[in-house]
Amino acid sequence: MEEQVTMEAEESAIESGAVVTDAAYATEAVPKTKQKKPINQQKLQDNIWGWLFCLPLIVGTVWFVYVALILALLLSFTNYNLGTSQSMMEYLFSGGWKLPRDTSLDANGLPVYGSDGLIGRPDLFWWYRRVFTHTETNTSFNVTYNEMGYYLFNTVFYMIGIPIGMILSMFFAVCMSRDIKGGNVFRVLYYLPCVASTIAIVYTFKIMFKETGVINQILGLAGEDTGFRWMDQGATRAQVWGELIPGAGKKTGDFYTNPFWCQGIFTKLVIIIMSVWKGLGGTIILYVAGLSGVNAATKEAAQIDGANGWQIFWKVTMPDLYPVIFYNIVTSVIGGMQIYAEPVLLNNGESWLTSGYVSLIWDYGINTRLGNAYASAGAAYGMVLAVMIAILTLFQFWLDSRNKD
Repeated sequence: MEEQVTMEAEESAIESGAVVTDAAYATEAVPKTKQKKPINQQKLQDNIWGWLFCLPLIVGTVWFVYVALILALLLSFTNYNLGTSQSMMEYLFSGGWKLPRDTSLDANGLPVYGSDGLIGRPDLFWWYRRVFTHTETNTSFNVTYNEMGYYLFNTVFYMIGIPIGMILSMFFAVCMSRDIKGGNVFRVLYYLPCVASTIAIVYTFKIMFKETGVINQILGLAGEDTGFRWMDQGATRAQVWGELIPGAGKKTGDFYTNPFWCQGIFTKLVIIIMSVWKGLGGTIILYVAGLSGVNAATKEAAQIDGANGWQIFWKVTMPDLYPVIFYNIVTSVIGGMQIYAEPVLLNNGESWLTSGYVSLIWDYGINTRLGNAYASAGAAYGMVLAVMIAILTLFQFWLDSRNKD
């Protein structure tokens, strides 16, 4: 009897323990209420001040880049000019767009009238077609040329200075990164052109390279009425290649008689020399900073393994400098595609010989080249340039991703 009572007590205790255990597990399974962390007042204050300092940059970027890009895209499909009584915002959001017109002729040679009675059919992409197909005739030289082709060639030609500048800046950066006397003085001297006025630099080079300038005098060309001279604007220079190339003689043809391929090339070379000289200092500073971050232990290990200076530079230094090199290439290409002031200031008057693509945006969008300043035309030219820069930039990032893989 007592044994039975004991067994029942044990069973009751086991059951009671199981219940307690299950209750404990159930209590642990219920998620605890998260207690709110106390707000760090100092951190909150720092964040607020940080956003306040960033706010002007954020607002400026959104308004002057993204909003302006959208407005320019909309404007490029219209026929808006700055002589219109409406402001640009009123014009775009009033719903009364004036569209450019396709003024093609019918089978009888008469202009086609639209349903609204205006000459030509509405054509949203008229300005974009004009960008690629418009030709100009220079009456002074009797030369007809594709406008975009010539101006875009000038822009691409100036980008020859990018690899030249990068090689020179790398060389000087390596020299300045060594422990030599007066290294800081050289850094300051090479950086001075970066802070100098672009107008002052352009006119200095213009005086140096003009027909009677110091460069032509040093080369013994200043007093010549015929033959080659830097930036010779007084004569047509139609046979300049025949005078420079041995055995070329007095040949005819567009390459020999078109001033764009004659004195225009040499004037563009002056702009390349000037651009390389002006931008050298900023690139040197970046390379010097990059060289200071090269792993010294890796260089010492390579020296111990018997690598010479050239091998260390290519196998150790260059891979560590790759981010700086990539940054310089991307920013230089973007800046090179937007060159404007230097060609216009150096060779005003014959802009088709030297002006870059951005000059077309000014000529049509702000200047009165078409009788009125057609902001819609300038927007179309600008959108084409934006697409070209975007494609070049994406291509460079694609090459970068392939190199990393």
